[in-house]
Amino acid sequence: MGLFVGDVVEPAAGAGSGVPPPEAFEALFRAHAVRLVRLAHLLGAEDAEDVVQEAFCRLYVAREQRDIANLTGYLNRIVVNEVRTRQRRKLLADRKILHLITAAPADEQLERDESIRGLMRALDGLAPRQREALVLRYWLDLPLAEIADAMQVRVGTVKSLVSRGLARLAVELEDHR
Repeated sequence: MGLFVGDVVEPAAGAGSGVPPPEAFEALFRAHAVRLVRLAHLLGAEDAEDVVQEAFCRLYVAREQRDIANLTGYLNRIVVNEVRTRQRRKLLADRKILHLITAAPADEQLERDESIRGLMRALDGLAPRQREALVLRYWLDLPLAEIADAMQVRVGTVKSLVSRGLARLAVELEDHR
């Protein structure tokens, strides 16, 4: 029993494990990657190459678990599902940002929107650990000890990260004004 039954790629003769040699997997990639990138792009993926790379990674893992009768269909299905998943995640992330914005008169709403965008840009400019510490402290309202536990650092490190992050935010937001 081969991995790619009835499709372009069959395991080499005598490869008793059912796992194709690396050359066969490379040939499969070369045969289908460009078409799959186009598919992902047409489905609306912002990162079509990443979607296809993920599809081949998933296929590589699945190859040891099952025989795949229709390889092309299987790859297509992975790409479609991956694009859907990424679009769903993006939509949820956009909704979270919208929840930050409250209803207000139009001129106030524009001001708040710009203020929130400025804050998000300033947060993006922080070092990742500073951003983590600030979000855990001020968004989730966690005490320093719980932040230290979540970040797997000492409480003193959390204090330093929060302090430096706030100082950096102050500078960024002052520049924004």
